[in-house]
Amino acid sequence: MIRCFFDVDGVLLDFEGSYLKAVSHYFNLELPKGYQTNSWFFKDLLTEEQMHEGWRYFLKSQHFEQMEPLVNPAQFNNTFGAYPVHFVTNIPPDCLERRCGNLRNVGFQFASAHCGGFIVYQGHPSPTKAEVITELMEEGEAVLFVDDHPDNCLNVREAFPESEVWLMSRPFNHEFEHPEVIRAQTWEDVFTQSRLLQTTVLHP
Repeated sequence: MIRCFFDVDGVLLDFEGSYLKAVSHYFNLELPKGYQTNSWFFKDLLTEEQMHEGWRYFLKSQHFEQMEPLVNPAQFNNTFGAYPVHFVTNIPPDCLERRCGNLRNVGFQFASAHCGGFIVYQGHPSPTKAEVITELMEEGEAVLFVDDHPDNCLNVREAFPESEVWLMSRPFNHEFEHPEVIRAQTWEDVFTQSRLLQTTVLHP
C-alpha cells in the first residue's frame, strides 16, 4: 500500500498568486506582467516589515481561503483516490480548517490534513513533516511525498530512506539538486513517472 503526502501551498493551491493579489492590493503595488519571485519570502518585492505586515493581512483575508488549484482536482483524485491521501502544510494551526475548506471547495478529496514544517508560529510549535508522516504510517506501507521546499523533501527522505520524494519546481528552488529527490517540472511528471504509481499499476 502507498500512503501519499502532499504539501498544499504552492503545490496543490496557488499560494503565490493569491498572496501577490493580497499584498499588491494592501500596499498598492504595481507588479510587472508575469512577475515571479526567486525568494521564498518575497524579499525582492517587500521589506521585512512589509513581509510580516502583509502576511498578517493575508491570513485574515479571503485571499487565504480562495486559492485556485495548481493541478486539476479531478485528475488528482483519479490518480491517488485508491490510496490514503494526507495534506501537510506549514501554516498556523488555527488557519487549518479554512485551508481544508479551500481544498474541498475546489474539489480535492483527502483523508486528513495536518500542520507541519520548519516555520514555527508563535505559540504554535509544529512537528516536522517527517514527524507527521511517522504518526500516520502503518507497517509495510510505502511513502510518496510531494513538496516545493527542499528542506521538507530532505527531512522526509532522510526519515524514510525508501520513500519516493518529489520536489515541485518553483523559481526559488531551481538551484537545489539531490540524487534521491526527484524534480517535477509539472504535475504530469508525477502522474506519469512515479515509480510507486507505476509499480501499483503493474502489480495490482
